[in-house]
Amino acid sequence: MDFQPLLARTIHPGIESAARYCREIADGREMPRRQDFRPTKVRSILGYIFLLDVLPGDYRFSLCGVHMSVLYGANVTDICLSEFPDRELAGRLTKTYDEVVAARTYQYIRGQYSWPDRALNIERLLVPMTGADGRLNAILGVTMAECPADMLVIHAGVGVAKLVIDEEITGKVLAL
Repeated sequence: MDFQPLLARTIHPGIESAARYCREIADGREMPRRQDFRPTKVRSILGYIFLLDVLPGDYRFSLCGVHMSVLYGANVTDICLSEFPDRELAGRLTKTYDEVVAARTYQYIRGQYSWPDRALNIERLLVPMTGADGRLNAILGVTMAECPADMLVIHAGVGVAKLVIDEEITGKVLAL
């Protein structure tokens, strides 16, 4: 996975840290392996990380950092998208995750989470990961907000946010 086009840009340091770590653990493979991911290696952004299990026709949040729970409006750990009460949001997320799985490369966006009374600028990185068998079985997500972590509760709105995308970068798959 070629992160160089992303790393050549000005991006949030947390996103940069995640991209560099994923490039390191990919170690020349098409994608990083899920079992090589160690949350302790990205301790500074741990609260902003989520991990998705890629299931047949669905996605399950196997990990949702504390700051992601604030942005999502709830802790979604162990919840499948098919179980989300907000069907519109579930549909949008499924479409996005399906795109990452189909492309077999990362997706970066810069945009805003918006609620009826406020908006919060964010950057998000989604990185597909494989199992030991080489099959894509997980997506690592990192969403960094423009405000400090201790201010997220104040800046985030109530309920489910709409995502407005200003910029998107999809990675290139490395030739093996």
